Amino acid sequence: MGSGLAGTDATSLLLAAMAQRSADLSPADVLAQYRRDRFVAPAEVDPIKLSRLHLHALEHLKPNFEPVETAPLAPLGSHSVFSGVDQNNVVTTIRMTEVAADPTNQLALEAAVRRQAQLDVDARSMEQVSLCAVDRVVRAQVFEGLRSFAHFSLLGAVISGRSLAHHQFESGALEAVLVALSGFVTDVTDRPVRIQLSDFDGTFGAVLDAVADRVTTERVKCAVNNERQAGRGYYPNVCFKLSVDAGGEIVEVGDGGSVDWAAALLQNRKERLLIAGVSLERLALI
Repeated sequence: MGSGLAGTDATSLLLAAMAQRSADLSPADVLAQYRRDRFVAPAEVDPIKLSRLHLHALEHLKPNFEPVETAPLAPLGSHSVFSGVDQNNVVTTIRMTEVAADPTNQLALEAAVRRQAQLDVDARSMEQVSLCAVDRVVRAQVFEGLRSFAHFSLLGAVISGRSLAHHQFESGALEAVLVALSGFVTDVTDRPVRIQLSDFDGTFGAVLDAVADRVTTERVKCAVNNERQAGRGYYPNVCFKLSVDAGGEIVEVGDGGSVDWAAALLQNRKERLLIAGVSLERLALI
């Protein structure tokens, strides 16, 4: 529907419609929506604690990940076209953009721009791009349970680079992300961390065993669990979940894995990308 309209015409039509609708609203109407709309309600978290976590996260990751201040909006299709998220789960605007729903999608776009610049100099460049960001994200789907919100602060990190023999890219990127994120989480919570690694295509067993051994410490327990089902189709092969032992309750705070976005964005099957995210909202509520 509407595909026959040029982009600028569709935008002009929708802008006119929204201008008319807003002109028909009273201040009481705006207040009524503020009271009932979960997308605009204030966060249920201490903003000072959350801001400190935001700064701490970027400072902790900065030695190995370059912080990026991403925009609150992303190009239309940033979450559906290359990552497969249903467009209905994203808040779409009428200006050919959408509200940020995951910092890793925008970091993937920025990493692709930077990787292309490297490849323009050397078509077989072995350089890597490692970026991080904290976004206030909005997700349209309704989540059930505690610590689930329509909008929340999310730390994202990505590592982009060229495929290496014997899964060396995935091994090195996965270890780098897990060390950085688990170090940050144990630092701010002072609680033990559990990491579960999974291999969806069955070819990364030795890689995950080795990574688990290297990442495990006295406070970080990392193990392989191939029973995981969540994320199949989103992560083609390796992925992980990161949880905090919060006094008898295991709280999941992070997730990530290898995705095929870089190969699609750069039209180069040799390109690899590993993404990761940690909910600062959940950390603030522990």
